[in-house]
Amino acid sequence: MEFRHIVYIEARKNYTRLVLEDKPTALVLVTLKQWERLLPPDQFCRIHRSYIVSIEKLSAFDNKQVYIFGEKIAIGEQYRNALPDSVAILAHIPLSGHARNVHQDVLSELEL
Repeated sequence: MEFRHIVYIEARKNYTRLVLEDKPTALVLVTLKQWERLLPPDQFCRIHRSYIVSIEKLSAFDNKQVYIFGEKIAIGEQYRNALPDSVAILAHIPLSGHARNVHQDVLSELEL
């Protein structure tokens, strides 16, 4: 399997559930610790004791959760700094008019 198909990985005791981009979900007998050693760290980030996510597939994130493929996944307390440290955050560009209002609405919805 190519890593680029992985959206996120969820711990399920000694198994993990692989949520894939365009394929059925799979359960495999591999722990999250093992996945952490296998996955390229510039492409994946552990955000919770039960989740590793594909950085490329993220829609957005805040201090509490990530938004990925229409789902919200909580960020664990001890992993709060992992994602900002792994992602290049673009500089703020001032917006005008309607774009500013839309931007503010999105930020409000994300509780920023």
